[in-house]
Amino acid sequence: MKIKLFRSATVGIISRNFKLLQDPWLTDGEYYGSWYHYPSFDLKNNLDELNSYDAIYISHIHPDHCSEKTLKQLDKCIPVYIHKYHSKFLKFKIERQGFKVVELDNNKRTKIGPDFFINIMAADNCDPKLCYKFTGCANFEDLSIGSQQIDTLAIIDDNRNSVLNVNDCPLELATNTLPNILKNYDKIDVLLTGYGGAGPYPQCFENLSTNEKIYESKKKKINFLNKAFEYIKISKPKYYLPFAGRYTLSGSLAHLNSIRGLPETDDAYDYIDEKISSSDLETLPIKINPSSEFNILDGSSDKPYLKFDKVHYNDFIKSISNKKFDYQLQEEQINDTQIFDLAESAFLKFIEKTSQLNIKINSDIYIDFNSKKILNIRSNDKKFNVIDKDKIDSSRNYVLYNLEKNLLNNILNGPKFAHWNNAEIGSHLKFFRKPNIFERNIYLGMCYYHN
Repeated sequence: MKIKLFRSATVGIISRNFKLLQDPWLTDGEYYGSWYHYPSFDLKNNLDELNSYDAIYISHIHPDHCSEKTLKQLDKCIPVYIHKYHSKFLKFKIERQGFKVVELDNNKRTKIGPDFFINIMAADNCDPKLCYKFTGCANFEDLSIGSQQIDTLAIIDDNRNSVLNVNDCPLELATNTLPNILKNYDKIDVLLTGYGGAGPYPQCFENLSTNEKIYESKKKKINFLNKAFEYIKISKPKYYLPFAGRYTLSGSLAHLNSIRGLPETDDAYDYIDEKISSSDLETLPIKINPSSEFNILDGSSDKPYLKFDKVHYNDFIKSISNKKFDYQLQEEQINDTQIFDLAESAFLKFIEKTSQLNIKINSDIYIDFNSKKILNIRSNDKKFNVIDKDKIDSSRNYVLYNLEKNLLNNILNGPKFAHWNNAEIGSHLKFFRKPNIFERNIYLGMCYYHN
């Protein structure tokens, strides 16, 4: 078995008689135009290789794992395997691209090719109680409805070697589910683990000074590197490959790249290897660059590993700093009245879903879209208001969102056009929060603030 790292979370697993492509994102401009690959990937000249794969596994719906721009260019005859989620958003999204989607039951080793098996598991192992413990919401009315998380992990094997892909699964959930799952496998040869967090903190939080953002970004790096090491401790693989979450911000967001809290791969190897050497583990790193292959049998790679070139990378950032985002290219003129009407009708769904899922929000929410007025959701009386900017009640806890009008219009029109979570991950939202405390349910609840 061989492992090929294309870009970010896009990895090929090549066995003797079968090839599986995982989480294809190989085009620039996902997350409404802000996410780019470094180094760039020439999809057109590598399309024949990609279309030679026998199947595709997509772990979850985020665009850097399920890229519509990439899927549009791939052969629609390749079957796509996903988890049998309670929500069918991922299934429908892939089917709209023309693919046949095969949903697999949770934690069921399934043969998909000659001597080739995949076992897809929900991050919460389809246990709403675990989901509730992590996110603070879950539907307990029917415990058989399936996963209420969006993330999955998978174990792929060919009766000889096995690869565990934990992708973006929250460690807080996986530590409760993975040990029981691993009991069914003699060994894990390769662990594919994320090592960075692709969120808006700290680079998009305007309540932080520049020095505070730098400090928080360093803390964030260590936090995610420690999570990668915890995955190694749990699965005890022969090899590990740090992957996924690799991206470079473009356009007017390019200046934020240095404070995202995302470690470079060389830093990840150094930190994790030091942790391994001080433990009783014998796990070895897979050191390969994008577009390289690693042979599990003899531990060799097809190309020598080259360390990260910071000078070339900085030049690359400058070259994409003039890019425009999708919503900045829209010609339609949106007026404030349209926004107010959409915001008020979206509020009804917001109240319905947060009540249904028992999402309790303790802070006020303000939304500034560079107009004379701002939107306001008061947490205690569950009321929606349009107020003057100088009417923010600073005596109460609050989070202030700031985004461009076109993007807000797209989000309020519904997920078909744009979504709060993707805008957040893409660093398109600016925040100011008082106090500087993470209240998960604000961002979870806002996922339902649309029409």
